[in-house]
Amino acid sequence: MKKVNQFLLGAIQALVDLGIISNGLLGIGFLIVGPIYIFTNAISFKQIGNNWAIELLLYFDILLFMAVFLYGCLALHHILNNINLQKYFAPANMVALRKLMFSFLILTILDGINTVVNHFINITTQLDFFPCGNYYAYFISLIICYLVYFIFKRGLTLQNENNSII
Repeated sequence: MKKVNQFLLGAIQALVDLGIISNGLLGIGFLIVGPIYIFTNAISFKQIGNNWAIELLLYFDILLFMAVFLYGCLALHHILNNINLQKYFAPANMVALRKLMFSFLILTILDGINTVVNHFINITTQLDFFPCGNYYAYFISLIICYLVYFIFKRGLTLQNENNSII
């Protein structure tokens, strides 16, 4: 069972690292190429009337999503590193869990706002690449993260009490 757990933790760590690398590279590419497309009209969103101001807002919105996602992946990376080092109830895990909860909170709020705005400008179904309607998943992830945080917080308290008794 120990080998299975090590394999699963290694696979999860590899997926998170792949997410960090790919999101980072995609973000850098989008940061450079995005304004060129917006201001040169090489490509435009016909659904929103070729309005460069709205396209620019979409550009910054997507960049913000990418940055928050990267922030959450980095926090998850730190948690997995500590778990691989068998530091389960470390204060660093608490900090990383708070960062992960913060990223899920921001993603929940942003996606809720995006869904409402997209509904009003009537592009909900036309933009397949845009992450709309995931706020339920982000909210459930936020709740699960809070529960894990609560368990880790209690475990850290018990560990500190145990260390003080010895």
